[in-house]
Amino acid sequence: MRSIIPLLALFILLLAVAGSAALRAQEPPINSIYALVTVDQAEVRAGPDFAYPTIGRIPRDTSLVVVGRAGDFLTRWDGRQWLQVEYGDGLAWIYARLLRTSVAFNSIPPTGRLLPRDANGRVPDSFDLSEDLCSQWQGQFTLTGNFMAGDTALAVTFPALTGANVYSVIVISPTGDRRAFDSTQPQSRIILSDLPWEMGTYTWRVAPYWTNSSYRYNWQQVCLLQTGGTFEKPYTGIYTPTPIPTATFTPTPSPTPWRG
Repeated sequence: MRSIIPLLALFILLLAVAGSAALRAQEPPINSIYALVTVDQAEVRAGPDFAYPTIGRIPRDTSLVVVGRAGDFLTRWDGRQWLQVEYGDGLAWIYARLLRTSVAFNSIPPTGRLLPRDANGRVPDSFDLSEDLCSQWQGQFTLTGNFMAGDTALAVTFPALTGANVYSVIVISPTGDRRAFDSTQPQSRIILSDLPWEMGTYTWRVAPYWTNSSYRYNWQQVCLLQTGGTFEKPYTGIYTPTPIPTATFTPTPSPTPWRG
């Protein structure tokens, strides 16, 4: 009987350790960002804008886990600062002024974009606001071609977003140089001669835009950039010939004078 008691105690200890580990696994990471609801029945919306529908309400003093933000805080709350939070089994958005966060608003990583507006301040009717626009922008990214094999252009495709009417493929060189290849369709061409001279691994990313202007300055970005992939590029700079070594003249030492 005495030999069974230590084994039973060890078994109970192992159960306690396993239960404690399971509880820790369910807890948010230590570096999570938290928010406290400061008003009663705070509206929860499908996306980061008052134009999105309300999908729920949260009572005052409720604690939430913050996932990201949309917009920036400059000098005052102006309706363009939103926080993405864990809500039920998914994610939702709350106007940031209704929450008190554990870190400054601008220190929270961006995960969304504000809706575009026309000249009258209205969201274009072409967008489906039943859910967050950027959650609708899903699909496959492809690249065809190979600069290292001698191709002079690469063809890329990416998901279409209902309501967006222009897309920009941003190509980033190994040293951070950026070049844009724009298209009105969910496909574009990356031209070798339009890229920097440097060789190496390049990254291409895509963002959808909406605009009613021919000036690129007036384009309004709808979603954050998504990475499509990478590709290799050879050096394409001006050929520099190998310099010819310059001959060096070495004087012949003078003979030692004869002394009698």
